[in-house]
Amino acid sequence: MALVESKPFLGNGTKTKIEPGGCCHSKHTRNCCFISCVLGSVFLLLGVVVLAAGHGLLMRLVLSTMPLKPGSERYQSWLTPPVEAHLTGYAFHVTNPDDVVMGMKPILQEVGPFVYKSVTIKDSRDNLVFNEDGETLTYKPRKFYYLDEEQSIGDPDKTFITVPNIPLLSALSATKNEKGFGKTIKVDLILKEGRGTPFINVSFSGLLWGYEDSLPCLKMTPPEHCPKPVSFNSLDEEEDQEEQDDFFEDEGWKRKKRSIPDLRDADFESWEKPKGGFVNCTCNWGLFRDRNVTLREPVTMHHGLSNLRMKGWVKEFNSSPVLNWWEPGSKCDEVGGQDGGTLPPGVLQDESLDIFISLMCRRLSLNYEKDEIYPEDLVARRYIPDENALGSHTDTDLARRNEDNKCYCLPGFKCLRSGVLNMAPCKRSPSMPTGAPLALSYPHFYQADPHFLQAVEGLKPEKERHQFYLDLSPEFGFPLAIRPRFQLNLIISRDEDIPILSKFQEELVLPFLWAQDGFDQPSDVMAKSIRKGLDIPEKYSRLIGVVLLGLGGALLLGSLIWILWNKRYNSQLETIPLK
Repeated sequence: MALVESKPFLGNGTKTKIEPGGCCHSKHTRNCCFISCVLGSVFLLLGVVVLAAGHGLLMRLVLSTMPLKPGSERYQSWLTPPVEAHLTGYAFHVTNPDDVVMGMKPILQEVGPFVYKSVTIKDSRDNLVFNEDGETLTYKPRKFYYLDEEQSIGDPDKTFITVPNIPLLSALSATKNEKGFGKTIKVDLILKEGRGTPFINVSFSGLLWGYEDSLPCLKMTPPEHCPKPVSFNSLDEEEDQEEQDDFFEDEGWKRKKRSIPDLRDADFESWEKPKGGFVNCTCNWGLFRDRNVTLREPVTMHHGLSNLRMKGWVKEFNSSPVLNWWEPGSKCDEVGGQDGGTLPPGVLQDESLDIFISLMCRRLSLNYEKDEIYPEDLVARRYIPDENALGSHTDTDLARRNEDNKCYCLPGFKCLRSGVLNMAPCKRSPSMPTGAPLALSYPHFYQADPHFLQAVEGLKPEKERHQFYLDLSPEFGFPLAIRPRFQLNLIISRDEDIPILSKFQEELVLPFLWAQDGFDQPSDVMAKSIRKGLDIPEKYSRLIGVVLLGLGGALLLGSLIWILWNKRYNSQLETIPLK
């Protein structure tokens, strides 16, 4: 410090003033203190903001990665989901077929499960394009099914069941409204081809992927060269066509080795099969024969880049904004709903999920039921169809009645009671203008009119086994489980003009297969990835907020200490009078 002598303006005394010196009292230090105060205040404010709103800000940052952008991680996970889907099938074995032909009640025995690994390829052979509208993409899926021996109850090649003869009964159904000699000629021709009886005994594999029956190829010309047959359970093994009456006799079937080849650029054309066609110059027909490998109808949906809330919404099916199956101009015939594997993030609990399911020929509305807990402490919201989702608009039971389903009833087609949808309109083709006599319901007629359950024996509807459900991680829109469950039934009507149909019940809706698709658990990789995505906004917002508060507090505290110290130091300075 320095002593400075000064003379007062009045008086005779002389005073000496003590002035501080050194770097702690310099102008630079005072400026640093001021800047520290400002920065500390800013950091404190930012810390409070981050703790209060940082979670939302970081969540929006995570959500910005959700659209299906080419080359992004989300796009790749959509192409190759980190979870393994399965198709699980159960057949209904008719134990008294002769009695059913005579008008008695069918007695059914459920046989299964038979489980098939399901692989969907969306980008094979350039069959995926991002459209010029900047909002949608179009893809044509191919599905591949491979038997999962470990999860199946037995060998489907050697498990034989008695089921309705679908090709025969479908062909006869098309003649129902005809009369006279022309009908007689057609019926005789139909009965002379194929197996010729209302019920047949085939393997479970045969029912799904193909068995010998000449009737479906009646109007086809056999090829000049017949390819080597390909297995329906594996694309590189021959199917064992040996018939056996006993279930599960061969235990060695589980030791068969099946491999899955690279599917994106494979020789699809040599694997594709129509529902009915020639194999080694022998006609084969299978319920799902045309669904394995064959390129399906194109789906145009929103990718979410322009509007994330629209992600997964189907805009067109088979290159059309309408289905051309149901009442023209109605909501039933309007393409829409979510693509089942692609849902938008941020779905609220009270929102309905509108799902488009091409296999069911319709959309289905799902609503929140309850929360479910999954690995990694993930909380999912379970969405299920309402009790009246498949309800008839004429049902006297108000709990089942659904006026919105009126547009699924077309003139010329039978409109069935609640819980069962006549699928004939969506199964029409040039060769079958009246459609196949198939009906869709939930398994075991769950939530259907009691009439259907009372018409057969052996069914027992259960909510846990037979309900359609989707478990959704709402923050990101990821399905943790999705189980579309459906039952296929054949509509058999009595026809007095056809002897083999003349003693059936007036109308019998006969179940022959029920199946569930999708998956019931997320994979470990999927669960951990979702957990990480949920934790980042919460943990990082807390960490960043605390760091900012700590830094701001330290800067303010340091400035306050300097100010107090400097004030105290200055208070000790005094002016000393000189005598």
